[in-house]
Amino acid sequence: MAGAVVIGAGPGIGRAVALRFAREGLPLALISRSGADSLVPSAFSYTADSSDEDALRAALDAAAEDLGHPEVVVYNAALIRPDVPGELPMRGQLHAWAVNVLGALTAAAHVLPRMTHGSKSVPGATGPATVTEAT
Repeated sequence: MAGAVVIGAGPGIGRAVALRFAREGLPLALISRSGADSLVPSAFSYTADSSDEDALRAALDAAAEDLGHPEVVVYNAALIRPDVPGELPMRGQLHAWAVNVLGALTAAAHVLPRMTHGSKSVPGATGPATVTEAT
């Protein structure tokens, strides 16, 4: 049975989303930088930084091996930090871009072709809580 993948399964929004899916009986794969073993004990857990393309793709492949191709993918990874325009060094800007944008693009490009039949993106979904789901 295919289930849900939550990328950026941290202690806040990612945990809440994972717990909701678990309550609904959806099998789960959780991907986070530090491991998400304790968020939902019944979930598969993988460690990957969403800004590391190879690691993210490997985690998504492992999730597909364990779970099957997902019906739902939630990209919740985000790097949000306050700064004054022009004061965040270029390196910090590039890292934020890698997490917030490139990681989402990598995940979508890697997962969408193999999602279960009838899957679609939710129109207008953007940012750290972008959701793709099966219809």
